[in-house]
Amino acid sequence: MQIDLETSVAADARILIVDDQPSNISGLSRLLEKDGYAICISLTNPLRVVGQFSSIQPDLVLLDWHMEPIGGLEVLQRLKEHVSPEDMPPILVLTADDSPEVKREALAAGAIDFLAKPLDYSEMLLRIRNLLQLRRLQLQSLSTNRLLEETVRKRTAELERAVAELNETQQQIIQQERLRALGSMAAGVAHDFNNVLTIVRGYSEMFLKQESLQNDPAKVRDAFSTIWTAAGDAGESVKQLREFYRPRVERDTKWRPVDFNELARQAVRFSAPRWQTQARADGIDVEVSMDLQPNLPLINGAPVELREAFINLLFNAVDAMPRGGQIVVRTFVEEDTVVAEVEDSGVGMTEETRRHCLEPFYTTKGETGTGLGLALVYGVVHRHGGVIRINTALSQGTQISLALPMAKVALDGESVDRELIPEHFLKVLVVDDQQEICDLMKSYLELDFHFVVTATCGEDALEKFRRDSFDLVITDLVMPGTSGAELARAIKEIKPEEPVILFTAFLGPHEEPPKFVDLLLSKPASLSRIREAISTAMAGSGKQDAVK
Repeated sequence: MQIDLETSVAADARILIVDDQPSNISGLSRLLEKDGYAICISLTNPLRVVGQFSSIQPDLVLLDWHMEPIGGLEVLQRLKEHVSPEDMPPILVLTADDSPEVKREALAAGAIDFLAKPLDYSEMLLRIRNLLQLRRLQLQSLSTNRLLEETVRKRTAELERAVAELNETQQQIIQQERLRALGSMAAGVAHDFNNVLTIVRGYSEMFLKQESLQNDPAKVRDAFSTIWTAAGDAGESVKQLREFYRPRVERDTKWRPVDFNELARQAVRFSAPRWQTQARADGIDVEVSMDLQPNLPLINGAPVELREAFINLLFNAVDAMPRGGQIVVRTFVEEDTVVAEVEDSGVGMTEETRRHCLEPFYTTKGETGTGLGLALVYGVVHRHGGVIRINTALSQGTQISLALPMAKVALDGESVDRELIPEHFLKVLVVDDQQEICDLMKSYLELDFHFVVTATCGEDALEKFRRDSFDLVITDLVMPGTSGAELARAIKEIKPEEPVILFTAFLGPHEEPPKFVDLLLSKPASLSRIREAISTAMAGSGKQDAVK
């Protein structure tokens, strides 16, 4: 950018002349005005420079060096203390002392240029113009920098707003994904519980409608065994649901040697209400046959998970045969793996469906499907270190094989937990706002000859505890009025050594129990688990001999 020194620089330049000799100031002013510098301000008292500097706002300072009462060096020092570097104009020292020491002193103190008197006026005017041009460029640079800083500030503010909006949008998306995942998860839980309910309701309906079955003790026992196992599977689904939103440090599922043949038999028996009773009610004929290799090697795994995977394969096979058909369940050995296979004569899959069928939430069943069945099977097989193979073609049925590694420990070597049956009897206070659970716990405990008193609210329980003496309190957590945690605190205030078990569905077995609670027992719990909890709580209370 070209600068017109005659008009742009000279006309607007503000020049401050500091000299204690009025005659020097007069001569310089006339010379500068003649050269076009119309704004010349003079000060004969150097003490006034700092005080008037901000009002003058000079573009250039012509400074004498030897003055009274202070010299040019002190003026420079004071200016540097009170004026920022951006606001400091060029300073040209004019002095009759041209000694090298003074020149070095002036330049070191902050002067930009130095001229010795008597002055060469032509040289002085050229230096003044150069310094003013330098100042003008400096001011332009400062202005540009301030503009850039303002632009950066605005852009930063815009980016911060954009980031805030993006974060808000992300939170909304995350919330939507959580809701979607929650809905999908709820559908999956419903899927699992519907499987269990199918078993429970199916066997219940068969025994209610066929009185002849009620007179067969073996079939009654077998049916109740099936219902009991199905209820255990439902409990495992609840545990998996808890793990979904509250990860645990250690696995709760116990792995042990598993007989795949027995697992296949159980899966066929458990799924019978679906492929037999319900299918016949819908006018569909489904035949299930088993081809199980004798003396099949064992695998290491979680029986509940593997059985659930097997049942899902059977249910999928039934769904794939809307007009009925045949299902074959096979087991065999292939190299160092044990293979379980479910084959149906149903509609089969297209190649695209086969590629995606293991993906979570992928379904071809419309609103009736969750897309979680085969995804669950894949997850179970993957956790067990196995592989899943799918052989299918449209209108030619589907064959799904699960290949899992053989177990290295024989079933006979498996350790069996001994049920803790009490040798001494306790007086137990059971508290739950559901009378049915109180009655069930009472029946459980009376099997071991404990004396049981029940209460359906915390207030009633506390009143009974004050009136009587108990060896143990088992209480629910969430109850109207006084909660289980509050009841435990009140009991400990009355009798600090009293063992309290919190029996709840809201907390997992690996979570810390609330204060004043000795042990956490998760619902649902089997009799053996209740016995174990009672033994642990009594031992922890110092009453090791109460239950052995």
